[in-house]
Amino acid sequence: MADPTPLKQSTFKRNGHINYFLRCLRALPTAAQGSDSNRITAAFFCISALDLLGALYEKTSEEQRKGWIEWVWSLQAPTGGFRGSTFMTTLNDKTSPAHIPSTYTALMTLAILRAPLDLLDIPGLTRFLRSCQAKDGSFSPVPGDEVYPNEGFQSDVRISYCTSVISDIIGDFSGMDVDKSTEFIERCKTWEGAYASRPGVIEAQGGTTYCSLAALSILHKHAQAPSPESQDTLRWLISRQIGGFQGRPGKLEDVCYSFWCGGAMSILGHSTLINREADRSFLLSAQFPLGGFGKEPEDYPDPFHSYLALAALSLTHSGTEDGDNAGLGLKELDVIWNVSRETADWLRGEIGRVNGKSRS
Repeated sequence: MADPTPLKQSTFKRNGHINYFLRCLRALPTAAQGSDSNRITAAFFCISALDLLGALYEKTSEEQRKGWIEWVWSLQAPTGGFRGSTFMTTLNDKTSPAHIPSTYTALMTLAILRAPLDLLDIPGLTRFLRSCQAKDGSFSPVPGDEVYPNEGFQSDVRISYCTSVISDIIGDFSGMDVDKSTEFIERCKTWEGAYASRPGVIEAQGGTTYCSLAALSILHKHAQAPSPESQDTLRWLISRQIGGFQGRPGKLEDVCYSFWCGGAMSILGHSTLINREADRSFLLSAQFPLGGFGKEPEDYPDPFHSYLALAALSLTHSGTEDGDNAGLGLKELDVIWNVSRETADWLRGEIGRVNGKSRS
């Protein structure tokens, strides 16, 4: 009988991954088409992946990139911030508001494409962020009202993270009450040492732990919030590695948690504690033969897991200086902003130019 155990892959399928993301930019896989209302985030996964692979300018035309830039700008709401898709645009701004995660991915996409940011409505953006903050310090993805207040089920640390990064990008924290934001995130820390999505949620999770640590790191650096350093958090993160990483105790490995948990360890300054060989082996085993990464080995790929697999590999295997890194050729990742360091550096300079121009 044939051995049913799948063959482990050890070769990084760089060309396959490039072609996968190029295909997704032309047409999303069927499984991802339900996310059309947040198309900008899918575009970010694909364009940022090509950036990390060093293939964006090699494999796309100037005409394509200009078209993407125009499309992203078309998503900027008149009141500030960015919508997730043209699908979400109506004649009434109240029924098609901007969306915080979409604003984060729109800004990053414009930066990757090296689009001048003179059209960015920074005053409108800070007003939009303020309109999304609740009394408990959390943020809702869109402005609340009497029917749907800001303290909704989606008002969790993921949105706090996006708001912190947006504020960090524009160098303006007036769109958030920093003290309340910090207190909200700190109240999400559970008895396990990691972070849940909201206060009172008992179980911590890898993704919300990354978002909490990244947000606290930004607020500590720019707004004198407490440092996120914590030995019990680090202990929890280390315990999540079982080859690849699981999202919480008792779960199987999942490609995305190699980034969420590995990124959180990097934020705490302890990426060397990751078992790089075991994590790389798991990630490469989740590659699809035609490119992209599934959630786990033998799963079909999707843009979300495919991008985060590359981000995870970039954290621990970027460069080509030694045998362990040879063959990947990934750019270094800015772990806080989750974009290539090269793009993050460009974005800081571009915002400095725009802010300097507005003051002159």
